[in-house]
Amino acid sequence: MYAFKDYAAEVLEKMQKPMTVAEIWEQGVRLGLDEKLGSSGKTPWQSLGAQIYMDIKQNDAHSRFVQVSKRPALFALKGQAFAAAEILRRQAESETTGTEKSYAERDLHPVLVKYLRSDPYFRCCTKTVYHEKSAKGRLHQDKWTYPDLIGVHFPYDDYEKLTLKTLELFHEPLYKIFSFEMKKKIDLGNLRSEYFQAVSNSSWANEGYLAAPQIATENEDFMNELMLLNGAFGIGVIRLNIERPEESEIVLHGRQRQDLDGNMLDKLILKNKDVRDFFGCVLKSKSLGEIVGGERVFDAVLQEEEYRAYLRDKNMSEEA
Repeated sequence: MYAFKDYAAEVLEKMQKPMTVAEIWEQGVRLGLDEKLGSSGKTPWQSLGAQIYMDIKQNDAHSRFVQVSKRPALFALKGQAFAAAEILRRQAESETTGTEKSYAERDLHPVLVKYLRSDPYFRCCTKTVYHEKSAKGRLHQDKWTYPDLIGVHFPYDDYEKLTLKTLELFHEPLYKIFSFEMKKKIDLGNLRSEYFQAVSNSSWANEGYLAAPQIATENEDFMNELMLLNGAFGIGVIRLNIERPEESEIVLHGRQRQDLDGNMLDKLILKNKDVRDFFGCVLKSKSLGEIVGGERVFDAVLQEEEYRAYLRDKNMSEEA
């Protein structure tokens, strides 16, 4: 049976160069290899990437594949000979992507929304919180009060209805609330200020995250400091891939908390309509046993053509 791993191997063998998962998928489609897969699902590039990563992890030295770069994530077949300059060139492109482009932090929200809805760890519905709609406090206070986005994981695809009701009877936590703080760039110079803003805005939720497309993970001092902060305060970190949101990655997981901070949640709901509408929808969904509200409450997930157009419009695309 022709599998995603065979698909990837055939593309890499033909192209003879290191490639990202998205490039492998797209090139295979051009070659007509997708027809050999039969049913490939709605997000075949995610399945492709998952099988490559799993093959490397499980088979180690016996895997057909090797990851030759982490930023960007480039893969090749073991034993393939290509110039090291090709990897260096791709890494340099990744380092400079977006540095000369002007867009707002909030313009990144659709990137994160698209990733969070599809990623198997999160699979959450999100809502942007517009700070400017809040009942006003002291000057600049809202910067350290409201997260940029909040999200909920609904368990309806995880269990049968009877199982859900049984777990609820025994008070098992089934719903998970996430909080996200968005930044364009995180490096050693701004790490602590950005991280502690995320602590202030997100530590009330079951899990809190700081997200950005540019994160200085190649800097050893930066990573040491980041891991210390993560260990002490539990806010996770997500690196966004603007061009391919499905290839975004969790740099560090957030610490899971079983209970929400009721006092902080009460303050957020009292002062901000977005938060109030979000949790009203969560409660209604729970009572009905299905997700309600749709794009009236939750952020819309842009489909591929619409998403490419959005990136071009915001000057965020490599094609722009």
